[in-house]
Amino acid sequence: MRLCLITDTLCDANGVSRFIQDIAAQARQKEKAFYAFSVTRKKHCQSADNIYILKPRFTIKMPFYHDLDLVIVPPAWRLFKEIRRKRPDLIHISTPGTVGLCGLLVAKLLKIPVMGTYHTDFPAFLYSNTKSTLAKKVTALYLRVFYRNFKAIFIRSEVYRPIVKETLKIDNDKIITIPPGIDLSRFDHTLRDPQIWRKYNVPEEAVKALYVGRMTREKNIPFLLDIWKRVHHINKDIWLIMIGSGHYYGQREAYEKYHIRFLGHREGKELATLYASSDMFLFPSTTDTLGQVVIEAMQSGLPVLVSDRGGPQTIVNQNTENGLILHHSDAKAWVMAINALAKDEKRRKKLSENGLNTAQKLTISESFDAFWSASCRDIS
Repeated sequence: MRLCLITDTLCDANGVSRFIQDIAAQARQKEKAFYAFSVTRKKHCQSADNIYILKPRFTIKMPFYHDLDLVIVPPAWRLFKEIRRKRPDLIHISTPGTVGLCGLLVAKLLKIPVMGTYHTDFPAFLYSNTKSTLAKKVTALYLRVFYRNFKAIFIRSEVYRPIVKETLKIDNDKIITIPPGIDLSRFDHTLRDPQIWRKYNVPEEAVKALYVGRMTREKNIPFLLDIWKRVHHINKDIWLIMIGSGHYYGQREAYEKYHIRFLGHREGKELATLYASSDMFLFPSTTDTLGQVVIEAMQSGLPVLVSDRGGPQTIVNQNTENGLILHHSDAKAWVMAINALAKDEKRRKKLSENGLNTAQKLTISESFDAFWSASCRDIS
């Protein structure tokens, strides 16, 4: 089988981009005819012979997500020629933006079946940022039209099955869950190096809570910053380390007095070392369909605290004690859990060991195999 994947985001610093690059790497290793196409000027990806980046004619910043460019005029004719040259049996559209729309047109012109992945809960994303029920309904309607002729929709966590079924109004048997997985080789708990904190003017002896991701409203960052003020009031020997960019990164000076250190975008070994050198991981997001950073944190040996909404809760299993699931709006519960963990090194170690055992089963190889076999099955 020959498969072309089309996406609006490929060289950006986000989970969708990382996942696509990872499965492209798996395809190369396993000698599968997989080709990823995007239209972007971003640089957060390495060149590869099965990844094709076309230059956009004109872009603007994505509303509410300024780290992502919105391509206003995709090079449709060039994309058509490049995909036709690959002679795909299937087109997989990873995002429903303008580039995804262009891919849908290409598929129609070439009479090639289409599948896709529901990576982002856009209705929840927009509602979180606008509090507009109308915006949420209009977005859901657009997605319903966009996905209506897809042969299958892939999801990254089972918790989104009823949401996708209701939002897109599609049959349950068209929804396929792809098991979560990341490239585990990029993260390693043995990289722990307390001295790294000298570089960022954070006391080595302090307990460090880590957040990695966009610093925006849909990630529940206002809630995180609010609970941290309460944590700081109780315990001034714990620091919050925030890695990523976004709206609240621009407001960092107002929060640094609460022992919050904003580090901006980090990657590679530096990012892996910062993960491993922290003591717990906080992820209160309510809109993530998976939350790959939670697996990264587990693989780095961190106890994880996640909200009870969205995909991350499916990775955490409180019965096996590999992390904590907390109510998405219960500030008191978060404050108590953070302070309790900060004081209990033995508890942190147990959660860390169990989380590491969980992460080591969540490989990108298994995710890719499931992705590929589901694609082959549904076009056979």
